[in-house]
Amino acid sequence: MAVKFKKVFWNLLQFAFIAVLAVGAVAYYQQRDIPREQAPPLSGMSLDGSLLDLHQATSQGPVLIYFWASWCGYCRVVSPVVSELSQDHQVITVAMQSGSDEELAEYLARRDLQFPTINDPNGALSHAWGVRVTPTIVIVGSDGRVAWVTSGATSKWGLQFRLTLTD
Repeated sequence: MAVKFKKVFWNLLQFAFIAVLAVGAVAYYQQRDIPREQAPPLSGMSLDGSLLDLHQATSQGPVLIYFWASWCGYCRVVSPVVSELSQDHQVITVAMQSGSDEELAEYLARRDLQFPTINDPNGALSHAWGVRVTPTIVIVGSDGRVAWVTSGATSKWGLQFRLTLTD
């Protein structure tokens, strides 16, 4: 019985290792064009008419940048987390190819999402940042350098931890 358990355990361990490698390889591929050093410029008018400027924001501490889309399934899970984090942290969001400003504002209101959003209707900002998938989250430190990049589903605790580690 113990030998059978060890064999099953070993098979599960091998599967988990291969799965972690596969997920890591896919994430690396998806994030391959995102800058890893100095963050590129990011500025624009938010839906509420205020100017959002990454360079100015980083002078006050780390900034979480959230690239998302209204049509993205994973974003429906991650967006409420980012909205909650935006109450205590600097957040700039970029809505990729999600319609007009009015459609986007209605989408945010309907879901009670409250974070500053730049509309990127043709994907120019996202392309300049090398973003290929949604959601993609980039955390930029106060030095203007990219500290963390993640794509896909993530947790509030994971993002808070990364923000805490970023100066």
